[in-house]
Amino acid sequence: MKKKLINLNNALVLVVGDIILDSYWYSKNHYKLFEKFIPIVPIQEIQEQPGGAANVAKNIAKIGGDCKIIGYIGMDNEGMKVKKLLNHIRINQDLIAIKNHKTITKIRILSDNKQLIRIDLQEKYLFNNENLLYQKIINSLSQHKILVLSDYAKGTLMNIPNIIHFTKKMSIPILIDPKGINFEKYSGASLLTPNLSEFEKIVGKCYQEDEILDRGMKLLYKLKLSALLITRSKDGMTLFQYQKKPIHFPASSHKAYDVTGAGDTVIAIIAASLAKGYSLEESCFYANIGAGIVIKKIGTETLTIHELNTALNCS
Repeated sequence: MKKKLINLNNALVLVVGDIILDSYWYSKNHYKLFEKFIPIVPIQEIQEQPGGAANVAKNIAKIGGDCKIIGYIGMDNEGMKVKKLLNHIRINQDLIAIKNHKTITKIRILSDNKQLIRIDLQEKYLFNNENLLYQKIINSLSQHKILVLSDYAKGTLMNIPNIIHFTKKMSIPILIDPKGINFEKYSGASLLTPNLSEFEKIVGKCYQEDEILDRGMKLLYKLKLSALLITRSKDGMTLFQYQKKPIHFPASSHKAYDVTGAGDTVIAIIAASLAKGYSLEESCFYANIGAGIVIKKIGTETLTIHELNTALNCS
């Protein structure tokens, strides 16, 4: 595919999904300190970032897109932090704060660029008025070109078939980053972007390339998807479409320091590119280049449009 510089300014994308606060606690030389054989981790720095669906929105904003996010937060300090972080990167937000509920938070403790442990606080969002969420989505769809559903199985997207149904009525493409072992609920989506591990949980372990290609096409037809993209880490990405041969995008980097959030980057670049009128093949090509950039960074990181265009120009 011919390489060219791209412009994703003002790409109109609506993101709906599980919002998480990512907290990174940085230490140094933790292994040198012990107390009765228990390692001591002195923390030098704490950084907080939007996570989950909010990281998808952040990725879109960082490459120039005009993004709005809808989802749940708790009525707590962590929820306020998420709102401030989103405001700081100029992401429009229509969040539902749930009373007496905690914002889902993931704390990662790192030392010397290695993750020691992850601590998860609050398992799922529990809210008994789904119609409020749906109404916010419907009210926003007409102002956007693409809908991204970022499913982290944390309780926000409890009735995805319903969302797909009313979004398709408005002829807006639906991109979904899936989770779990029930892919039937994603039937009819425009694009599904599982990683290889998620894909194999549905179709079985694939030991040969032919098995991936055969089962990928079967899943595409079974779920009545417009397209299926399997992200395969060091082996790149493979795109399946109706009445077309699968297209494979070789990995642009074989060194992965941290794959955390790479899937968010992939779907963000595809969504922004489609919103600007690029073809699906072009959008996946750009996303593959972008993934090769973020996996060289530590933590849930994003990239800028300058980084992406530099990589496109040099690759």
